[in-house]
Amino acid sequence: MNKNNESAKILEIKKFPNGIEVRFADLSRKLAGDRWLVKVKCEAVLDVREEWFADIDDAELAAAMKLDCAGRVRHAIYRERNFVDAHDKDRIVEEIFRHFQENALTYMSGEVFPRKLFKNKVEAFGLRYRIEKEMSVSSAPDEDDDGPADFSGCFRD
Repeated sequence: MNKNNESAKILEIKKFPNGIEVRFADLSRKLAGDRWLVKVKCEAVLDVREEWFADIDDAELAAAMKLDCAGRVRHAIYRERNFVDAHDKDRIVEEIFRHFQENALTYMSGEVFPRKLFKNKVEAFGLRYRIEKEMSVSSAPDEDDDGPADFSGCFRD
C-alpha cells in the first residue's frame, strides 16, 4: 500500500543501467457485480545524484527540493479501462501491461531520460515552491494594519 491508498499487485520491476527503476503494478478493483476498473501503473523511480542538485541555479530551490524528495524522484503513468467484464479483466491487464512495455521501457531505458525527468520535476517543484512561498508571504499579517475600517459614520441612526 502506498500514500495514495492504492493496493497493488506488482507485475514487474526492472532496473536499467541509467539509474531508473521501473515498476509495473496492477491496481484493478471490482466496481459492481462482474464489472471491474482495470488500472495499470507504470512508475519510474530515480535516485538523484548529488551533483544534479548542485546544477540547479537557485540554491534555495535546490535545498528545498532536496529536502522534499529525499534524493529520489518518481514519475507515474496510469492507464485504465472502466466497466470491464470479469471474464476480460486479465486479458485487458495483460494488454495494457504489454503496451507499456513496448512504448515506455524503450524511452525510460535511454541515457537522456533521467536528466529530462529530473529537469521536469525541478520545474514542477519550482512552480509549486514559488506559489507556496508567495501564499505564505501574502497570508502573513501586516504590521501596519489597524484592523477593519470603521464605516459607522456612513450610516444614520
